[in-house]
Amino acid sequence: MHLGVIAIVFKLIIVSVLLLLALVSDFRTYSVKNYITYSFMLIGLAINLAMEGIGGLVFSLQGIILPAACLFALYVIRIIGAGDVKLLCAVGAVMGAAFALYAAIYSFICGGFIASGLMLARENASERFNHLFVYLKSCFLTMEILQYTDLKNRQDGGKFHFSIAIASGTAAAIIIRGV
Repeated sequence: MHLGVIAIVFKLIIVSVLLLLALVSDFRTYSVKNYITYSFMLIGLAINLAMEGIGGLVFSLQGIILPAACLFALYVIRIIGAGDVKLLCAVGAVMGAAFALYAAIYSFICGGFIASGLMLARENASERFNHLFVYLKSCFLTMEILQYTDLKNRQDGGKFHFSIAIASGTAAAIIIRGV
């Protein structure tokens, strides 16, 4: 087997373990724990440094920085949690910035499908759209970007484990974009 193929398979196994641990953590505690995300960021840095030298280290650092920079605003207004951002950074540390960007995009698409399905199942679509309308109206009237939701309030009918969307989006990025 070619060395490049072995490296890719190894990275895919690492990302699979990361996502599995993140899902378990999210379902148990409604958060992706720091020890999981930070450990896998370090693993990604170490693996890419070992495989590619300084270029691999830069590859991993870019994979950490790009998702953090792109998703910071969504975290600030409480659309996604910090653990979700760090999870995508950990994916980026292993797979690189471009892959992390596609994984994030596909994660939001998957998240949209999941949210739509949950609104249908929970029969609360009009309530959720009303919440969005009130939020947008409040932002417009105050001329400020406000927090969209309280992520700690699990009972408002608008939350779900976004790690499912990230795992699905990462799988979609692997299938659609390749590695």
